[in-house]
Amino acid sequence: MKTERPFNPKEILDSIELPDDLDRLIGESVEKGYKRMQGKKKNKKAYMVKRAAVIAAVITAGCLAAIPVKAWVSSLVQERMEQVPEEELKEVESVMDGQMTDADSYSREYSQEEKAKYVELRKAYIQGTFPENELRQEKTADAALTDVLYYAQDTSVFYLPDRELTDEELLQIIDFQTKRDYVLEQRTSREKEEQHREAREQIAEAGGITEEKAIELGRDWLSRLYGITGEGMELNHYPDTDSDKPKYNVNFSIQSHEYYYFWLDSRNGELICAMNSMADDLDREPLTTAVLEEKKEALCRTAKDYLTNQLGKEADYKRVVYSYREKDSRLDNFNQVLFYFIKEDGSAYEVTMNVSREAFSSFQLIDNYEEYRENYGKIREVAGGDGKTAAEPVSQPVYKDMTQ
Repeated sequence: MKTERPFNPKEILDSIELPDDLDRLIGESVEKGYKRMQGKKKNKKAYMVKRAAVIAAVITAGCLAAIPVKAWVSSLVQERMEQVPEEELKEVESVMDGQMTDADSYSREYSQEEKAKYVELRKAYIQGTFPENELRQEKTADAALTDVLYYAQDTSVFYLPDRELTDEELLQIIDFQTKRDYVLEQRTSREKEEQHREAREQIAEAGGITEEKAIELGRDWLSRLYGITGEGMELNHYPDTDSDKPKYNVNFSIQSHEYYYFWLDSRNGELICAMNSMADDLDREPLTTAVLEEKKEALCRTAKDYLTNQLGKEADYKRVVYSYREKDSRLDNFNQVLFYFIKEDGSAYEVTMNVSREAFSSFQLIDNYEEYRENYGKIREVAGGDGKTAAEPVSQPVYKDMTQ
């Protein structure tokens, strides 16, 4: 079970050493950074979990430059947060500022039943189902509290009783996490909103689409590519004019579990990039490259089908290349394979498939395939969890023609 604390995109960027002009190639590097950061470490039976919000940073097209301003799906949640006493919010902020760790910890892992209930209760919470009481908090761990759910402030550890958590207890955890989200959001929202206001004005002056239209298109792509409506999910959206191709980011999520991102050209609404990140995928054991080789033809056919039927692209490509990251004869990028459909002019469509689920994962437009590939080769090792450069080299991408 991954938990979430709102993340600072700069924290992720600072852990990645990138070459110049890599604006649209951040995806796999951040993905690698997340993989190192979210590794579970057992320490006195506490499973250290790096912030699951980093899942949200597994993105491409350089969109990390802007922090999404949360658009609360439910006005009930917004109203609840606004009714929290100012003193309580300041206390939450003070506790977070005083913690030396950047990770939440758990005294045990969540059971499969608890994981499933957490997802459903997260949806219910958005629709107005709130806990009757607050999560119990202690300054530090208390060995006498053996059958009580509580949070130790000094170490950011959730102590879970050795029994199934009740719905009320899970809702208390969700409510506590939401308050932390809200506090961190308030800290940055005014500055970001001013940046977004200026971006909206620039888009309007250039005759671009409205943000409402971008949200409508995002919902349409969510349904078309992933077969879901977004009901019961949190919605974030914001404009970004910091790159050569101004765009809107529209994303849907169930915190700590499912994230769906869409980048839309603000000039005409064209889909630049779509991707999803699933917590379950990040925890799966890496498959062998032999399994990929067995499945590649079928996966490529599915990718082609998505490209033409779901994405509406013409089959005008001249060459197909597939790529993956390999380490010790196993896939080293969350069991993903990337298919590049390369056109005569050197541009390409990238379609990523999940090998384990045999399902579509992401899509993006690539202006120059050879430049894109060259820049990937320049990505160096990310920093380790302790902030020091890790000695272990990053697995390099493998590229193969489908004709091989």
